[in-house]
Amino acid sequence: MKKIFLALLPFIVLSCVHRLPTPEGIKDISTSEYEDYVETKTQKQEVYDGLYNKLTVHATRLDADMSENLVAYQAKLQQWNLEKYKEEKGKVIAKHSDSTEFFISFYTPERKHDDLAFNKTSWKVYLDVGGQRYEGKVTKLKGLFLDIEALYPFHNRWSSAYSVLFPVSTPASDGKPVTLTLTGPLATTQLNF
Repeated sequence: MKKIFLALLPFIVLSCVHRLPTPEGIKDISTSEYEDYVETKTQKQEVYDGLYNKLTVHATRLDADMSENLVAYQAKLQQWNLEKYKEEKGKVIAKHSDSTEFFISFYTPERKHDDLAFNKTSWKVYLDVGGQRYEGKVTKLKGLFLDIEALYPFHNRWSSAYSVLFPVSTPASDGKPVTLTLTGPLATTQLNF
């Protein structure tokens, strides 16, 4: 028995899962570094009526630094080559040249109230920056749960994932305090960044 175990030991050790190194030219970011960074860019708000949870919102501000780390981490997870990395980074820069983006993980116990992206929703999302208020365009993310959770570790199966774009460029809002307001039939909540 001992000889069989010793014979199988090298195969057991070598079969451990590991990631390939990040290609040259792409920022190398570890999982723990990325998760810590996401945490610094995320705010959470829970609204209760007594012991009843009306809603829980996590919002991540996708400013220039967060977007760069997000693309680098995606490149690491999906083993992109340098050309694919530059292409995806270019797409993000182009998108943020005229908009500011937030990721929102939204939970409410009643599924019928989880309708931030519907055309006839009574939910509104606003961004206050520099004395101006901008209304957001909300899109429900349809990706696989595991893909979304890998990028936003606080997201869970009971929440819905949304992307919110505001008509103000990311460079115009970077480095400034902003307030994200979510208001609807259940509650109004504000998250300060």
